[in-house]
Amino acid sequence: MRYYNLNELSNMLDFFEVSKTTPLLLHSSLIHLGLLKDVPIEKIGTVLVDFFTDKLENFNQPMFNYTFPKTNFMDLTLPNSEVGTLANIMFQKGYFRTSHPMFSFVGNNKNFIKPNFVEKNPFGKDSFFDRLTKNDGIVIVLGAKPFVATYIIYAEFMAKVKYRFLKSFCGSVVLQNHKTVHDCFCHFAFPLNGGYRHNYCKFHNYLLEKNISKEFKIGASKA
Repeated sequence: MRYYNLNELSNMLDFFEVSKTTPLLLHSSLIHLGLLKDVPIEKIGTVLVDFFTDKLENFNQPMFNYTFPKTNFMDLTLPNSEVGTLANIMFQKGYFRTSHPMFSFVGNNKNFIKPNFVEKNPFGKDSFFDRLTKNDGIVIVLGAKPFVATYIIYAEFMAKVKYRFLKSFCGSVVLQNHKTVHDCFCHFAFPLNGGYRHNYCKFHNYLLEKNISKEFKIGASKA
């Protein structure tokens, strides 16, 4: 079993030039990292959340949930992320959540997250991704495949690619302030017929070649 420690995580942040005030979006898959040295397994999530929120003033994680298109309902007051445990742990500590029923984010900077500001298009103007871009934010994918970074869809939306299209889903959403809104919300989706097959691995290799993206070895995986 491979191990990593908090000092390695600090070195990772330095490597990617993440300062205390840099907006950071972290996608993570802890199962591929190994174990956090000298920390019981059941406490790893809490220790990691405390590490990042203590070190950074603008730390964010995806808190995605994909049930809205089927149920037409989402309660954003609940720790219901389907993309990892760290976001749920962070949310349960009282941090802030953006307001889209599928693509929401949890973060420790209220002004950046804008809780209760309804984002109908999670990839459009004044969305979380738009703010991340305009504030020179950084995306780190820790222990997971690089193509899980949903920022790629934002880039595709801004580039107006032809192989995706805006699709709306309507329903009710309970915001973090417990108010309920009834509206339609977008996703920049692929055709369901599978007529297009993307290869984000090639895209990632291109970013590495152009020195737009970098890799850092940590634990049993890399960022």
